[in-house]
Amino acid sequence: MKPFNVLLSITLLSVPVTTLAEGGGARVMARMQARRDESMARFLEREDAKAIVSAQQAAKTLSTAQASNSGHMKSVDQP
Repeated sequence: MKPFNVLLSITLLSVPVTTLAEGGGARVMARMQARRDESMARFLEREDAKAIVSAQQAAKTLSTAQASNSGHMKSVDQP
């Protein structure tokens, strides 16, 4: 059982190294981007996608407006 554990440990520790070696990181990022694009394409085919995107944009606009308004507070020293 001990040799199995050692072999398993070595295998699990070497997997991340082989993934990121020799441009592996670029391949991983390319796969992630391709899957994201595929997912977004399927999402945009949905009927309610426009409503969801509109709600997200409205929330982003509101949070940006609130952040900009909170940054214009007058100092105590200024009349």
